[in-house]
Amino acid sequence: MAAVAESDSVLAPGRRSRLLMDCLAVLRAAHRPERAAQIGMKEFRQGLRGPLGPLLPPASGRPDRFDSMELFDTQGLARDAVQDLCSEHLVPQAALEQHWPWARVRAEQEEQRLFGLMRRLAPEDYRRARALLGTHAAGSVRELSRQWDRLWMRFDFFETVADWPWCQVDGWWYPCPVCRWPMRAVRRGAQFDVRCEAHAPRGVHYRYTPSKGPGPGELTGTGKAAGPVTPLPASSDHLAASRPVWRYGTLPVLLELQLRDAVVDLPYVDLVMWPGEQRPDEYDLHITVAVPGKSKRHWRVDAKAWESVVALGKALTNRPALRKGLTIVLPDHQHSERHFLAAQVRDRGVKVTTVSRLVSDIEKACGGLR
Repeated sequence: MAAVAESDSVLAPGRRSRLLMDCLAVLRAAHRPERAAQIGMKEFRQGLRGPLGPLLPPASGRPDRFDSMELFDTQGLARDAVQDLCSEHLVPQAALEQHWPWARVRAEQEEQRLFGLMRRLAPEDYRRARALLGTHAAGSVRELSRQWDRLWMRFDFFETVADWPWCQVDGWWYPCPVCRWPMRAVRRGAQFDVRCEAHAPRGVHYRYTPSKGPGPGELTGTGKAAGPVTPLPASSDHLAASRPVWRYGTLPVLLELQLRDAVVDLPYVDLVMWPGEQRPDEYDLHITVAVPGKSKRHWRVDAKAWESVVALGKALTNRPALRKGLTIVLPDHQHSERHFLAAQVRDRGVKVTTVSRLVSDIEKACGGLR
């Protein structure tokens, strides 16, 4: 990515500098602190022009070393090998052509990998796996393997909760009552704040007081949605989906299931979940309301659970293919931000709403009947 930015003669200098700083930060993070401090922008740009060995961190015994690789040809242009290397590491072609920031590339990598695994499934298994991402993203190995059943060995995105110190308090972890994923624990003096990073705005947060004896301490709800939570041991037999899978798989599915449950029993409603398994990035639900004597109403819904509506707007704006008539649905707690996003995508023929607002629109289309 740095090589492409460096070799683009028409790229604005200010943007080139930002991109190179972005890539330099990633490179520094791969080195030990004492070595990272020695790599400034000058050393970085000079290193890009020769064999990569001096820039790379030590990694003896690895088969995919690139020490002798050179990124530029004799005319100063990025070599074809740069494109091949990016393709092999799931960097979208558009990322190079449009000079995406590194954070977006990482997000696209993880989302592509997740849906790449999902697309290999038969349609029935695809839909089942999507639902399981929302309902069983963490738990004991025994429970997860039972729920995922024959799909269990198809995926490798579960990690051991014991390796995640950020969610542990006195050897225990607490699943969010909404998404079941581990909640974050932050020390506040003698106590801990325990909250779900995604659902804290809905009131999923607690205060933990350590126990004076063996066993977990006391978890007291401090938010309106702080339902009962059962502490689980932070042991090697408890797993959770990786953070990218939770962010790009679990959270959107929860929105989709919430919407499904709210409208599936309405009269005149026909609902199909994940109708386009061959193109999972197109939309997630197809809702049709067919009231006798009236024209049919259709909603093609794409649920989005991004933390930043600004970043979501940029991602949608840069997406080359965006289906006309698509309805982007946000969580209810982002209702005040929907106007900003709507303005970003208005010229793409896309509407923006929230779960509750869409449910209300569908109820009205059904004649207000339940």
